[in-house]
Amino acid sequence: MSSRSSESQDNSRTAMLKERVSTAVRSLPVLKALSREDQDRIAGLATIRDFARGEWIWRAGDPSEQLTLIVRGRVKIVRHGEQDDVILEIFGEGEPVGAIAVYNGFPYPASAAALEPTTLLCIPRREYFELLDRHPEVARAVIRELTRLNLSLTRKLEEMRSQRIDIRIAQLFLTLAERMGRETAEGVEIPVALSRHEIAQLVGTTVESAIRVMSRWGREGLLITGEGRFVIPSKDRLADVTRGSADAT
Repeated sequence: MSSRSSESQDNSRTAMLKERVSTAVRSLPVLKALSREDQDRIAGLATIRDFARGEWIWRAGDPSEQLTLIVRGRVKIVRHGEQDDVILEIFGEGEPVGAIAVYNGFPYPASAAALEPTTLLCIPRREYFELLDRHPEVARAVIRELTRLNLSLTRKLEEMRSQRIDIRIAQLFLTLAERMGRETAEGVEIPVALSRHEIAQLVGTTVESAIRVMSRWGREGLLITGEGRFVIPSKDRLADVTRGSADAT
């Protein structure tokens, strides 16, 4: 291959990458309100990263040097334990991940992994702070997300201390339905792939207990597991579980 041909291919790849970054910046809700000039400035500094399902994005203790926004896919935040890992939260498209650590400048307190094929937009920390200073609407959007995360973690800790396993799992899927569910003829579809092990890690129980609950609910038509998705035929029936209208597991 001639040097001219190689250079042409390199230029083409660079142009495609720049276009991916620009498209991502323009598509993310938290950045849509910015002027085209500001969007172009961020696009010139940001990077795009792609991850396969299960691939670690960062590990607990890594430095938090960039604001990470999810362009496509979902990310799970994992706290490593002596017996097993615990999934603290799941983030989806358009949401910032690890923003608390980036904002405060401390290392990531937990690890992050791709729950499915995922694309991330990464903005350097200094530019992130300049963005917050210049655009209060961006700061408000980030604060709302941090507040939601704090409330979610507080609720999770309370549930894991005091509630039955089936109630925890029901609340998990009702929360997922509220955040990412879509109405279909079958019921509310949650387009996310979770293994029984990941469900157990999300609610703080054993894999065996998660399997028992999910298998029983599948037979009863309470929660249907599909390829890369779950379906809740009736949210009212699942909500009954959270009120104690089901046998303990």
